Amino acid sequence: MKTKSKQQKRNLELLTDLAQQVAHMLVELATVRQEVAAMIGEEVAERMALHWGGQNLYFPMGKALKLSRRDRQIYAEFNGENHSELARKFGLSLQWVYAIVKAVRQEELERRQSKLFDAGDDD
Repeated sequence: MKTKSKQQKRNLELLTDLAQQVAHMLVELATVRQEVAAMIGEEVAERMALHWGGQNLYFPMGKALKLSRRDRQIYAEFNGENHSELARKFGLSLQWVYAIVKAVRQEELERRQSKLFDAGDDD
């Protein structure tokens, strides 16, 4: 009996984790029963393997995806002077609110700037 290569083990780990993450999100966010969520998770992993199988993939750590709804809500409620109020309201440290405001502001700036440059491409 042959042992699985490191790469085969990593591939299996990736697909298994994908299936589990999808199932977890379905249970948590869509209140799908665990058994049904597990089946859907496995199906998603199989389809991704069929669609993307054999290719080298890179998963970007995009800021837009990292910013949570909470962070966006904090930024939406931020008026330039209410860091302390937001820290109390969301149960965060003052420093963390400053970091969130800075991160969301930076992401918004980058998004707006990329739209400016994209709009100028007429060729």
